[in-house]
Amino acid sequence: METTNFIALSIIIVAVLGIGLGTMTWAYFGKGSVSVLFQEPILSLPAFPGTDPGRQASVYYQEGIEAYKSGNYRKAKDKFTSALKLVSTLAEAYHNRGLAVANLRSDDDAVQNLITASEFYQQQGNGIAIDSIKQNLEALKQRKLEREKLKVQGT
Repeated sequence: METTNFIALSIIIVAVLGIGLGTMTWAYFGKGSVSVLFQEPILSLPAFPGTDPGRQASVYYQEGIEAYKSGNYRKAKDKFTSALKLVSTLAEAYHNRGLAVANLRSDDDAVQNLITASEFYQQQGNGIAIDSIKQNLEALKQRKLEREKLKVQGT
């Protein structure tokens, strides 16, 4: 009798663990981790230095744009990060990385990237890009307010 109970308990534990791990994996890698707020990346091309790191950063940046357009926001984020490791002053890379991480539901990281992008745009005197950042930040704020409203309604 005890062997039967042990086997039944083991099956229940394995099933619960399997469901839990499956849910966490889906939330991290699957559509559960994506909430597309920004459909398109910023397509303006930054001024890359004419050095080897500058040329490689340009390649990473273009790969990030392509990944973003195809909806692979995690890869896009990684490519923009690679470009920024080589050339840390690329406002457009910070801007696009901010949009990508926002689509991955990491709003705090998105805000940090967008603010950094706005600082570089300010140095460039690029008022149009700063206005775009303001709109992006407003969209993030609205999403946060909607989520908080849903939480209140759910309790």
